[in-house]
Amino acid sequence: MDLDRLWKNSQEELKIVLAPAVYQTFVAKSQLVSLKDQVATIACPNSYLVDMNRKRYYHLFKSAIDNQNKQDNSIIFIVQEVITDESEPPTPPLFTYTPPHTTNQGSGLHPKYTFENLIVGNSNNFAYAAAQGIIKNPGLTYNPFFIWGGVGVGKTHLMQAIGHELLKKNPDLKIRYFPAETFSNELISSLKSKTMNQFKDKYRRLDCILVDDIQFIAGKEYTQEEFFHTFNALHLAGKQIVLTSDRKPADIDHLEDRLVSRFMGGLTVDIQLPDYEMRVAIINQKTQEKSLTLTTEATNYLADSLQSNIRDIEGRLQEISIQFITSRGQSSPSNPVDLNFIQNSSNQQPSSSSNQNPRHLISICAKFFNIKTGDLCGKSRKKDLVTARHFAAYLLLTETGLPLEEVGRLLGGRDHTSIMHARDKIHTDLSTNPQTRQLINQIKSQI
Repeated sequence: MDLDRLWKNSQEELKIVLAPAVYQTFVAKSQLVSLKDQVATIACPNSYLVDMNRKRYYHLFKSAIDNQNKQDNSIIFIVQEVITDESEPPTPPLFTYTPPHTTNQGSGLHPKYTFENLIVGNSNNFAYAAAQGIIKNPGLTYNPFFIWGGVGVGKTHLMQAIGHELLKKNPDLKIRYFPAETFSNELISSLKSKTMNQFKDKYRRLDCILVDDIQFIAGKEYTQEEFFHTFNALHLAGKQIVLTSDRKPADIDHLEDRLVSRFMGGLTVDIQLPDYEMRVAIINQKTQEKSLTLTTEATNYLADSLQSNIRDIEGRLQEISIQFITSRGQSSPSNPVDLNFIQNSSNQQPSSSSNQNPRHLISICAKFFNIKTGDLCGKSRKKDLVTARHFAAYLLLTETGLPLEEVGRLLGGRDHTSIMHARDKIHTDLSTNPQTRQLINQIKSQI
């Protein structure tokens, strides 16, 4: 595949997973200029886009390009004039960035989830202190370590930060981070391919496992059976186990009692929503990452009004950042974002996403899959209804910007973890299944 075709196909993937405003700002203005020795060089017209792309969207660029050329690539972003058919020869790069990577390439750890950029406050200070104890004595202190809390409170960040610190102390440690859903999917694949021994060895030879969203193994009998034996093998060998969930072990429905007992055998901690002071610290950190400056008044206003999780705070700051970039033509780039700008951007927010009527979108999905709206939002678990429900949940989240809980309520009173599962499944399918991408585009065309 030639370079231009590969980049166009990659852009199509990114267009699906990113909001239109984000795509137009950060992807449409970029260009793949070379791909040699599994290193992709992407040109951006200014250093701000380089910084934003490598900090926030690196993994999405990588996933799209990897899917297109079927290789594991590294991405380098450079400041360079984006080449068009009529353009002059590009100017020399002003700035290059090579993404950081862990000392253990097979760990699954994300480079940004470290203690260096973890904000610690009243909501997570006990969990943070426990994590420090684990780093000093892995496998001995707080094993297993079970972290639970709502969506977007920093469970995954804290868990992966533990992995990074353990690798700093001992780069030879065999550490693996993985979502529980991955464990279940790999188990099914190994059963089909008759490679169960390799599957067992893969997980039971590790020194530390970091398992995200363990609640997703609930109700899956064989997955629970295999995880029970993996857990026992590692625990008896003194290996560190860290788990996260959206609820404490005893509250996970359809989780076997023996697993509940194992999970509660170490230390169980919860992480709450950030308080006001912590929200101020988060806003200051995120705006610094985006090269934005907010007045103290604007920061305090946001911290007071965004009484939600970290992801919602990041999302709001992302919108402010994009709107501020767009407005720079009318104001000095050095001016800080003030309270008037924040309030005006809040008034403008009901734009593309909120113009979408959620119930109208549900009706479109039901009509597209040739089912009744009542059945789409009903209790039936028939395969065709579940599939349609997954698409509806994904589109409600991406097209209307509604929170997980509200989407769950609209789709028949489902809990937020079911909506998360639907979103993540469609998101994964979009990167691997052309038919899913085609269906999403067809539904969007009818909205």
